[in-house]
Amino acid sequence: MNWNKLLVIFKHLSIWILAILFLRNSSLTWGWAVSSKYDTLIPQLYGAATNAVVFYFTSFYLIPRFFNTHRKREFYAYSTLFLMAISLVEMQADQYVGALYQNRAYLETKGLTWPERLLEGMIYILPINLFYYIIAFVYRIPFDRQQQHEREQQLQREKLEAELKFLKAQIHPHTLFNGLNSVYHLIDFDPPRAKGLVWNLSNALRYQLYESSERFVPLEKEIAYLRQYIALQEVRVDEDAVVEVSFSGEEEGEWLIAPLLFTPFIENAFKYISHHPAKEDNKITVRLEMEGKRLFFECVNTVDANAPRISEVGGIGLENVRSRLQLLYGVDYQLALKNGPGRFEAKLSLPLKAL
Repeated sequence: MNWNKLLVIFKHLSIWILAILFLRNSSLTWGWAVSSKYDTLIPQLYGAATNAVVFYFTSFYLIPRFFNTHRKREFYAYSTLFLMAISLVEMQADQYVGALYQNRAYLETKGLTWPERLLEGMIYILPINLFYYIIAFVYRIPFDRQQQHEREQQLQREKLEAELKFLKAQIHPHTLFNGLNSVYHLIDFDPPRAKGLVWNLSNALRYQLYESSERFVPLEKEIAYLRQYIALQEVRVDEDAVVEVSFSGEEEGEWLIAPLLFTPFIENAFKYISHHPAKEDNKITVRLEMEGKRLFFECVNTVDANAPRISEVGGIGLENVRSRLQLLYGVDYQLALKNGPGRFEAKLSLPLKAL
C-alpha cells in the first residue's frame, strides 16, 4: 500500500472520529439527549458506523455499479431499498440498546405499536442516512469525473506518443537509403571520403534510432546530427551545386528541441535542386539561428523553371511534418512554405525548452 492510499485512509478515519467527538459534546443524538455520556457512547458509535456504511456503500458500490453505467432505474430502486433497510436496522438497534439503558429512545416509544415506533424512528433516522447518501454523491461524482479526466489525458498522451513514433519511423529508412547511395557513389574513386561517410551514416542512424526516441533532445545534439546528415546529402550534388550551411545555437547554453523536424526539409532541398548548367546557379542554403528563446530555421533551394509544384516534403508528405509540429507544439510554431519561381523556401520558427 502506497503513502497516498494511507493518507486517504487516515483522512477518512479522522473525519469519522471528529464526527463522533462532535456528537459526544452535543445534544444531537435523538433519543439520548437527557442521558449520561456513558449511555450515549454506544448509539453514537453504531450510528456513526451506520452512516459510514451508507456513505461507502453508496460511493463505492451503488454509484460505480449502477449510476455510472446508466442503469438509473436499478440504482434508484436499490438505493431506496438499501436506505429503508439500514434505517430499519438502526431503529431496531436503538430499541434494543434503549431497553438495556432505559433511555428516552426506549421509554418514549415503549407504549407504541410496532408500526408507530417504525414511523417515529424513520422520521428521525431516515433523514440522517439520506444526508450521508447525498454526501456520498457530493464526494463520488467529482472524484469519478477527475479520474475520467486523468484517464482521457493518459490516453491522449499514449496516442500522441504512438503517433510521434509512427511519424518518426517513416523518416528512418530515408536516411539509410540516401546514405548508402552517397557511399556507393564515392566508394570507387574516393575511398577515404566514403569511409568518412560510413562513419557519418552510422552516427546519424544511431541518433535516429536511439537518441531521438525522446520527445525533446538537446539542441547541440540535433545540430550535430544535421551536420552529419547534410554531409551525407552533399555527395549527391557535389559537382553540380553550391551548399551553404550556417548554424548557430550550440554555444547559446542548454536548450531542448523536438528531434528530426528539419530533416524532411533538407532532404526536400537536395531532392528538388535545380539542374542549371552553371554550378553557382544551383544553390542550397540551410540556416539555423536563435533569437531569444526561439529557434529559426530556413532552407532554400533553387528549382528548375519547368519543375512541378513541390507537394511532398522529404518524400513522406507535408502532412507528416505538420502533424508532428501540431502534436508537439500546438499553435506555438510558425511554418511558411513558398513555392516561387525558380526557388523553394521553407521557414520554421519554434520555441525552445530549457534543459
